[in-house]
Amino acid sequence: MFIEFKFWRFLLNQRKLTDRMDVFVMKGFRWRIAGLFISAAVLYALMDMWGLGSRGLTPIAVSGAEETFALRRILSLAAAVLWSVIYTAFHVYVVSFILHKLTNAGYRKLIVLQLFVAAILLLEKAVVFAIFLASGAATPVSPLSFGPLASTFLTHPVLIYFLNQLSLGTALVVAYQFRFIRQLLPEAGRSLLWIIIGLQVLMALAVSLFGMIPAESLFTELFGGGGSVE
Repeated sequence: MFIEFKFWRFLLNQRKLTDRMDVFVMKGFRWRIAGLFISAAVLYALMDMWGLGSRGLTPIAVSGAEETFALRRILSLAAAVLWSVIYTAFHVYVVSFILHKLTNAGYRKLIVLQLFVAAILLLEKAVVFAIFLASGAATPVSPLSFGPLASTFLTHPVLIYFLNQLSLGTALVVAYQFRFIRQLLPEAGRSLLWIIIGLQVLMALAVSLFGMIPAESLFTELFGGGGSVE
């Protein structure tokens, strides 16, 4: 038997979804996956076009190197779209595989879970982007995270970036994953919660360390920078 996969309905009704996953075959799930990737690409493209994460292009624009600036804008936009695909694929497929190995829950069922998780994270990014648009300025840290608070009394960038990854969206993801997997594995206890929290902390640490990589200077060394600005 088949069941139509309705994102918003099942997002708020996990029990109804998990009870039917063993009995019904979901129709339209692949289209929801495709829609998630497309939504992520559009969001990241809009953020890049607005200027988020492209501070390194400012000296090129000021120098008057129009052709170089145009090329770098195109490359920046392409990189943003590519990163959206990597980001979404990681949360949908890689995190599902990790949770499958850590909890023994079904991999395909976890992909359904991670579809919702990725959507929650993208929605958080969209809210932050909307806040930046409304204020007319962006900050290096998310207003929905511990980043702004950490930046008031911490000076080490890694710690600030780490706390910036711990946000309202992270809390929602932990709660959502715990409830969903508990419905798949009723015998799972508090250890499941610690596994989920530990995974989120490790991912936050990895992202904060990755953020310290001087990507802009590496890009310049590989492809050449714009004109110098005195």
